[in-house]
Amino acid sequence: MALFKKDSLLTNILLMVAASVVLVFILIFGLDLYTRHGKTVTVPDLRGKTVAEMKRILDEAGLDYEINDSTFSRTAIPGTVREVFPEPGSQVKAGRILFIAINGYHQRKQTVPNYKDQSARQILALLKGLGFESVEQKVVPGGYVGSVVGLQTLDGNAVLAGTQIPIDTKLILLVAGQVIDTLGLDRYIEDYSTSQGDSTSKDEGSTVSNDWW
Repeated sequence: MALFKKDSLLTNILLMVAASVVLVFILIFGLDLYTRHGKTVTVPDLRGKTVAEMKRILDEAGLDYEINDSTFSRTAIPGTVREVFPEPGSQVKAGRILFIAINGYHQRKQTVPNYKDQSARQILALLKGLGFESVEQKVVPGGYVGSVVGLQTLDGNAVLAGTQIPIDTKLILLVAGQVIDTLGLDRYIEDYSTSQGDSTSKDEGSTVSNDWW
């Protein structure tokens, strides 16, 4: 028929409609495959598993992963999974990426700031802000009252500014509680006062040494 000739308008319209139907079918079918419509996977409980065990379980479940955090806890086994997101038991599509937090092998370290002759209140707040939670204060003679004289560990070892140490290290902040008499005059004055008091009961011929002057 003349209507269905190769170059007729109707033939071209029918070809366009057929092509459109095929394209729509391909898009719907392809999108269904891409999104894995109706197929979900239960997120396994990986907490406490080693990295090798985690990889094997996720491969079998058809899930991928990304390690986005590594923190340290003495109560957990180093190198094991601490947290999983989405949470275990959640329903996700196959191929979904899970975000994994691993328990590290070593505690995080921080650099000790310059503390010498600084305000004890300021340095204590700074240490806390850096993550050092176990910081005690000990009053010692020296410097200006309320200033930091030194920093040491619980066993008495000095900690110098610029040193990198684990944030769970127990620290003692040495804070000046009185001014040191660097010349030792307080001791001599005390000895002199004592000897003056004793001289009242001694003979007039006794003398007091004034060599501290």
